[in-house]
Amino acid sequence: MSEFIDISRPLEAGTPPWPGDRQVEFKQELRIADGESVNLGSLSISLHNGTHTDAPAHYNDAGKTIDAVPPDKYIGAAQVIDVRGQESISIGLLKSLGAPNAPRLILNTGAWENPAEFPRNWPLMDKDVPAWLAANGVVLVGLDAPSVDAFSSKNLPRHHACGDADILILENLDLERVTPGNYELMALPLKITGADGSPVRAVLRRS
Repeated sequence: MSEFIDISRPLEAGTPPWPGDRQVEFKQELRIADGESVNLGSLSISLHNGTHTDAPAHYNDAGKTIDAVPPDKYIGAAQVIDVRGQESISIGLLKSLGAPNAPRLILNTGAWENPAEFPRNWPLMDKDVPAWLAANGVVLVGLDAPSVDAFSSKNLPRHHACGDADILILENLDLERVTPGNYELMALPLKITGADGSPVRAVLRRS
């Protein structure tokens, strides 16, 4: 039987958001214990809290919103590589690691050393990497860091480079239990009309 590995971060009160962004708030509106016929909860979050995908509309006003992004890009063959300890992610480094050999590339940067603390630094792709990945058949880049760009970045050059290359972005993965290799990724976003992103429940299955 195939093993599924949950690579999603939990959405709970202690989930650190991007500094200044909305905290996770789950509220129990109705309780069976209080005499109601059902338990009923409500959830308030940023679309970019926890494990999530960026729609192109997140960084480009002319980009697709999440309901217009083809869902099949979030399902299929994926390669996980270990780039922990690297200062940058270059084409040469990716070649040396045998990447890419699948349409979805997942980068283990080791950014979240402490899940309770929002990181400030992580390895960044060189700006020419997205176009090179696209030329080699990559349609999605995922990583365990909060962003493909630097924490302090305002113009988001790597987001735009991914958008120009038609590569989707999956952020805030939990890769602590994942070894490098080939997997099947399943990380479907919610179909939220007009949204700039969505939380996902991301899982890997060893291929």
